[in-house]
Amino acid sequence: MRARLTVMFVVTAVLAVACGPGQDATTPSSTIATQSTTAPQAAPIVFTYSYEPGDHHDYAFALDQNLQMTVETEGDASLLGEGPPEDINVTTSVAGNISYDISEGPEAGTREVSISGVFDELAIAGTVDGEPVDESMVEEGTVPDLVEVPNLTIVVDEYGNLVSVDGEEVPEDLPFLGDPFSNLGDFTSGGLGGHFGPAFPDKPLAVGDSWSSTESDEIDGLGPAMTVTSSYKVVGTETQGGHEIFVIEFTTETSEVVLDLGEMFQQLFDAFGELGSELGETTDTTVEIPEITFLITVAPSSANGTIWFDQKAGIVGQYAQDTTTSISMLMDLSDANGVARMAVTMDLGMQLTAELLEGPSA
Repeated sequence: MRARLTVMFVVTAVLAVACGPGQDATTPSSTIATQSTTAPQAAPIVFTYSYEPGDHHDYAFALDQNLQMTVETEGDASLLGEGPPEDINVTTSVAGNISYDISEGPEAGTREVSISGVFDELAIAGTVDGEPVDESMVEEGTVPDLVEVPNLTIVVDEYGNLVSVDGEEVPEDLPFLGDPFSNLGDFTSGGLGGHFGPAFPDKPLAVGDSWSSTESDEIDGLGPAMTVTSSYKVVGTETQGGHEIFVIEFTTETSEVVLDLGEMFQQLFDAFGELGSELGETTDTTVEIPEITFLITVAPSSANGTIWFDQKAGIVGQYAQDTTTSISMLMDLSDANGVARMAVTMDLGMQLTAELLEGPSA
C-alpha cells in the first residue's frame, strides 16, 4: 500500500507544536470593563486561591478566532492526500459556560478542580478558496475545528501552581506537557483548558510589584528548545461589589523555534516497513517508504493579558486575553510514484473574555 499523509493531519501537527497552553499567551480585551476608583495603596499581601471543597464556579465566556492560511503545492499533490484548500480566511465565534467543581486535593494545601464546558453559540464567517464558509465545512474538516469543550481535572496548590493534569504529574518539559502532538484543543482554546489566573509567588505583593517565570522545553530529536517567559505586574485596584479587586497585567514572550520533523516521520515509515517484513510471506503487505522533509517555523511572538483577581474571595472574577501565533511549514515528500512539495503559512488570532457568574464573589 502507498503511504499517504492527509493535509488535516499536517495542519493539526503544525498547530499542536506551535501553541503552548492557552494560559501562557494572553491579552486584555475591551469587552470587559469595570469602574476604576481612586483608593489608598493596599499593604502587601500574599495572593492565594481560596478554592474550597464543594465550591462550584461558573464563568461565561466568549472566544473569537481568526484563521488565515495559505497552502501552495508543487508536483504530485495526490501524495499529500485529499486536495487541501489553498486559501482560508475564517473567523469563528464561540460562547458558552465553563464550570469548576472543587474537591480536596491528594496532598495538604492542594485542591482538585474538575473543569467542564458547554458551548451554547457558534458563528462562523469568511471564505475558503473564495467561497463563503458555513458550519458544515467545520464538521467536514475543510476548516480546522480549533476549539474543544474542556473536560479535564487538574490539581493546583494554594498559589495556583499546576500539580497534575487528569491524574498525571506535570512533567518538567512544559509547555508541551511531554507530547507535541497531544490534544490540539488544549493549545488552541485560548485558556479554556486550565483554571483562569496565574501562579502567584509565595511572598507578599502590593500595587506596582511584579514577578516572572520562564519555561523551556527541548523535545528529543526536534531541535532547539522553545522558551516561554511570562511577566506579571499588579498595576492597580478597582472596586467591584463594594470591595477591592486587584488588576494584574502580564506579557508572554515566546522564542522562535524551527522544528525538523522529517526524521521523526521517517522513523514512523521505517517502523511500518519493519512490521511488514516481520509479517512474512503469509500476508500480502508492502509498505513504500517515502523520503520526507518536514520543517516547521514558529515565529517569535508576544502577548499581553489582564486578570481581575478578588483576593478576598481568592478567585479570578474576570479574565481577558488576545493571542496571536504565526507559523510556516515546508514539506517535501517523494517516493517511486512522484514528488510533492507543500508550503503553508498560517496566522491564528484568538480573543477570549470570561466573567464569573457563580462563585464566592459573584
